Amino acid sequence: MFPPDEVQKNIVLRRSNELIEARYKLSLEEQRLVLLLSSLIHPDDEDFKSYEIRVADFAKMFSLEKRKAIYSEVEAASERLTRRNIELSRDGKKIYAAWLSYVEYVEGSGVIRVEFHKSLKPYLLQLHKSFTQYKLNHVMSFKSSYSIRLYELLKMEVWKAEKANKSSFERVFTLEEYRDLLGINKKEYLVFADFRKRVIEPTVKEISDNTDLNIFEVHYIKTGRKITGIHFMVLIRSESETSAQVAQLQIGQEPKEKPEIHPAIESLMNYGFTFEVAKNYKNKYGVKQIERNIAYMLGEDKKDPIHNKAGYLSKAIPQDWGNALEVEEQKKKEREVQKKAEEERKQQEELEEKKKIEAEKADRKKVLDEFFALSEKMRGYVQAEYEAHLRETKAFEAIVKRWQMIKNEKEMLLVDNVGWGFYRFIVENKFL
Repeated sequence: MFPPDEVQKNIVLRRSNELIEARYKLSLEEQRLVLLLSSLIHPDDEDFKSYEIRVADFAKMFSLEKRKAIYSEVEAASERLTRRNIELSRDGKKIYAAWLSYVEYVEGSGVIRVEFHKSLKPYLLQLHKSFTQYKLNHVMSFKSSYSIRLYELLKMEVWKAEKANKSSFERVFTLEEYRDLLGINKKEYLVFADFRKRVIEPTVKEISDNTDLNIFEVHYIKTGRKITGIHFMVLIRSESETSAQVAQLQIGQEPKEKPEIHPAIESLMNYGFTFEVAKNYKNKYGVKQIERNIAYMLGEDKKDPIHNKAGYLSKAIPQDWGNALEVEEQKKKEREVQKKAEEERKQQEELEEKKKIEAEKADRKKVLDEFFALSEKMRGYVQAEYEAHLRETKAFEAIVKRWQMIKNEKEMLLVDNVGWGFYRFIVENKFL
């Protein structure tokens, strides 16, 4: 038997964040069944148990008492969960598992006995870090499995906001990432308008109407003309605010919780800024500077398409590129600085090269002075070794002849290329 309604309101579900961000897709009945089973897990449980589910309790919990085929539907959902794949990531590994490892249904009993797959133990049992918890009653009335998935993904971020003493937060998904998380393949909802109408908007409404999270704004991020991301902005309600929200809806009143967003902030968000960053830009740089630089960016975009508009504006607004005269002056100064830096670099390179040549000349003179200070016999020995070196390296005959002409002329050896080779030979072979 499941606990009475008042007790059910306080049932808390705990799931590891890895499980929440896993890739899988379940039908609404399958998702509800997993939620119900998760609610039976005690925080101190060290292993999964064999759980008995009375279909009548299931129907009552999710307000499905009038559905005639509920028994066969729950049985079918249980059976499918033994085959439903879930893709998890842990320690750089991909793990594929089923939700349930065992299902037993006695015909006519209205009772199903099931067990979670043992591979899910690290994600549902003995959770002490990197996990998310929420009350079961927040999701019990959902009519879409996508609502449950998005609620959990957003609920993951609540603790960060609360730690920073914030009553709101944002979460951004790429469109591809969001489809993967919800298990929606590329062939479904090919037209984004359909995806928004059937997947995004209904889930946003369900979550905002029934839970402690109010998704007060959804922005769609564009790359060029294509929607490539979804930006959710969320207010966190207290328990009393959540109760008041549900009560107001029950009597047909529409709560007014949505904060007003300044058009300048909205414009920046449309180009990919987060709400907090856009708000900081408005406070720091002012509306006129933001508008001026957005207009400037759009003009530049016509000349040469700007693909990363958020990145462009994050530089344009602080530097106020929208002021044409300042922009031109800034560019002129930058060109002058670059030109001067290039000239200084070349001058420095030339000076370094000159110093290097002078140093080498001085060293060459010193080595040849020492060479000619040797005895005639020793000089002859070194010269003979160099001639042998020339023969081994098969030097051109002209080089050998040139060597024979100047080998005893110190002044020629100081300036001649052959003399340079002789100097290097002496140094490398350490004859001095």
